Amino acid sequence: MSVLALSLGTGCTNAFLQNEGPYALTATEVILDDCGLLSASSVQDSFDTGELIITGEVVRMDYELMDMQLVGAFLEGGSTDNDGFMLDGSAANAPLNAKGTQCTVEQVTVHLEATTLCPTQFEGVLRVRYEPRVQQPECACQVWMRYQAVQNGQPCGPLVP
Repeated sequence: MSVLALSLGTGCTNAFLQNEGPYALTATEVILDDCGLLSASSVQDSFDTGELIITGEVVRMDYELMDMQLVGAFLEGGSTDNDGFMLDGSAANAPLNAKGTQCTVEQVTVHLEATTLCPTQFEGVLRVRYEPRVQQPECACQVWMRYQAVQNGQPCGPLVP
């Protein structure tokens, strides 16, 4: 009977390594920026912040970029040492200053792919696509970047005694 109680008690733990909570996202490499939003000098600067929420295998992020919520899931085949997850979201009628042109885009879509490095850090690729109104084709653009996300300024690293 005690073996059954012990095995039932272990089912309530989070199966994933990633911590919930706030993360600062920093661009580490610009892959594509035909919007002209990121300059070479802005790489290594904070891109935005997000609040990560984990419910079972469902992952959500309240993402500061245009106040959107990204929703996704942990990817199958990961291990507790190297969890992967992806998130998607969109916003409508968003303002954008692309290539010196003030735009209002009908839809902004975000796709974030992530790999857990440790409980307080993940990294991956972030894609943002701007879909303009028909009369503003010059505002159609995308930003792709590699990023890292760190919680409370505590990146992975060796434990200090």
